Amino acid sequence: MIKRMILVLALTVMLVGTALSASAQEFDEESGKLDDYNEPRAPKCGWYYFEETRQYDAWWEYWCYWRGWGWEFVFWTWA
Repeated sequence: MIKRMILVLALTVMLVGTALSASAQEFDEESGKLDDYNEPRAPKCGWYYFEETRQYDAWWEYWCYWRGWGWEFVFWTWA
């Protein structure tokens, strides 16, 4: 009887823990909603200016950030 009660209690704790971890989502500040990582989203892209050396060697680079994957270099041009 005690063994069954311990088994039922252990299984209940595991099920509750699994349900809580499966329903955990992060809040997306940009959209103001809970974040769904399975939903595809458009990348955030922009131009970035680099003047690492001399002024006439400076250039612009266009980069995109894909959520869940990272940065991707797209294009560059002289400034």
